[in-house]
Amino acid sequence: MKYYLKHFSGAVSEGGAVRNQAFYRHFQKRSDVKIIDISSTTIFHRIFHTLWFIIYFKRRQNDQIYFHLGAIFVLFPTFLFRTGLSRLIFRFLDRLSKQHTLQIEVNDLPFEQSRDLETPDSSFYQLFQDKLFDLKDIKYDFASNRMRDYAQKKYHLNPQNCAVLLNGSDILMEFDPVVYESMLGRQAEKLKYVYVGSLNKGRQIEHLIRIFAQSTHQLFLLGPDGEWIQEALAHKGVHNVSYLGVFDDSTALQISSLCDIGVIPYDDSRLYYNICYPTKVSFYLSAGLPILCTRLEETQSVLAHKNLARFLPIDHWTNFIAASNKEEISVLQKEVLLYRDQFYWSSILSGLNF
Repeated sequence: MKYYLKHFSGAVSEGGAVRNQAFYRHFQKRSDVKIIDISSTTIFHRIFHTLWFIIYFKRRQNDQIYFHLGAIFVLFPTFLFRTGLSRLIFRFLDRLSKQHTLQIEVNDLPFEQSRDLETPDSSFYQLFQDKLFDLKDIKYDFASNRMRDYAQKKYHLNPQNCAVLLNGSDILMEFDPVVYESMLGRQAEKLKYVYVGSLNKGRQIEHLIRIFAQSTHQLFLLGPDGEWIQEALAHKGVHNVSYLGVFDDSTALQISSLCDIGVIPYDDSRLYYNICYPTKVSFYLSAGLPILCTRLEETQSVLAHKNLARFLPIDHWTNFIAASNKEEISVLQKEVLLYRDQFYWSSILSGLNF
């Protein structure tokens, strides 16, 4: 029997959650997979789900179980790892992987992500990853080629147990663009650049705003954690940069499709950004947008030999933006339309081996 564990609920507005949702929708369409929903906001239900999961699968044999890396922290909250139960949890997962086929989707490597984004708990995630990837019978689906290669080398994983499923995007559906005219304005002579994603500090958003403060073109920012931006823009007197707010993925895709170029300003000196494949790459392409991106290794590799993006050090962006024009961008947009179906979730998840 095949099982998929759904560990999440609520609104979807950022990369990792969008990926989870895409997998869930994929499994919903499959009659050969039973979905087990372990998401809950109450402690009682979480404890119940964990005990049920342990007892149910200990009594069974030779099932195939698919779940996201984040599901581990729903079944076994982080405080359990910190209270000395870590060894028992990984011993259980090890036995489970020998009793059944376990397949884990790895959207991010939490240690490398937390270290390069300078968030807390990097030491905890380092220990977690060391223990998890020491379980050699588990299969992994990584979200990028370089993430897979990095994990294989660092943790001596069996290449036959490591696959890659890139981040994708939904298909842009027909809509009435007039709905968003008041939001984006009608300044046809100016190029509209757009950034969609988390807007917390540490993602070079401040640098991006400084670049556009020197430009006549427009920049629109969409995503969570951007409340600080309005105050920053008012303080600096920047009028061609707008924070539009948080939108569901479908709405954000429609708004983005009315712009000209998607931007990815991530720091290309950091390991994490070079081994990940940002969800926004496929998102922008699905919206019909070419991309202005820093020199991120995985993204450059995926888009190699396709005239879909411009990869430049962020210090060169000011000159590129000043020199860009509608005619040049129109050529890139036509190229995007030739390739974008390759980046839809439906295309990417057709390669899921489960």
